[in-house]
Amino acid sequence: MQENGYLKVWGANNTITIVDRGVEHSLGPEGIPGLTISINGNNNNVRIEMPLRFEDCKLALVGDNNSFSIRSSNKTRMLRVFFYIADGCAIEIGKNCYINNNASFIAKEKAGTKISVGNNCVIAADCLLRCGDGHTLINEYNGDPLNEPSDIVLEDHVWVGARCVLLKKTYLAENSVVGAMSLVNKRFDIPNVLIAGVPAKIVKSGINWDLADYKTYMDE
Repeated sequence: MQENGYLKVWGANNTITIVDRGVEHSLGPEGIPGLTISINGNNNNVRIEMPLRFEDCKLALVGDNNSFSIRSSNKTRMLRVFFYIADGCAIEIGKNCYINNNASFIAKEKAGTKISVGNNCVIAADCLLRCGDGHTLINEYNGDPLNEPSDIVLEDHVWVGARCVLLKKTYLAENSVVGAMSLVNKRFDIPNVLIAGVPAKIVKSGINWDLADYKTYMDE
C-alpha cells in the first residue's frame, strides 16, 4: 500500500506515469496538486500529461486492468471533476480539453468499454458521462440482458452544454454542440450539428463553435 494526501494505491503492478515537457517519469510523493488518485487493484495504468490544473478532483480505479489517460491543457482548471473506472475499462481525454465544475465520468461493468474524448473539447458544468447503467434490464422471456454497456466517443472539438447526460452508445462527430440539459444515448455521425432534447436529436446543421462569448468573438 502506498498512501499520502493525494495518492492511495493498493495492489500490484500499478503504474502512474507523468509526462512533463515530453519526459516521462513516475509520480512522486508530492502527487499532483488538486487531484486525488485512488487505485485498488492490479495492473492498472494512469498516464497524465502536464501541464494540467486541478482543484478538488478525484480519480478512482477499482479492480484490475483499468486505464486512464489525459493529455495536456492550458485551459481553465478542472474543478471538482470525478473520474471512476472499474471492471477493465478505460477513460481517455485528449489535448486542450476544458472540463467544468462537477462533471462525472464513469466507465465500468464490461471489460474493454471506454469513454473517449477527443482534442479541444468542452464539457460544461454538472455533466454525466456513463457507459453502463448500474443495473440490468432483462428480457422476461429468456433472461437475456437488454442494456449491455457500450463506449461513449466524442470526436475533436465537441462542446457539451451544462447538465447533459451522455449514456452508452453515444457518438458525437467533430464540431458538434450538445444543448444544455440534453440526454444523448445514440450515434450522431454527422459533423457540425447542434443536438438537443430528451432524448437528443439534431435541431440545426452547418454550425461550428468558439469558446469566446458573443462580445469577445465579435470584437476579434
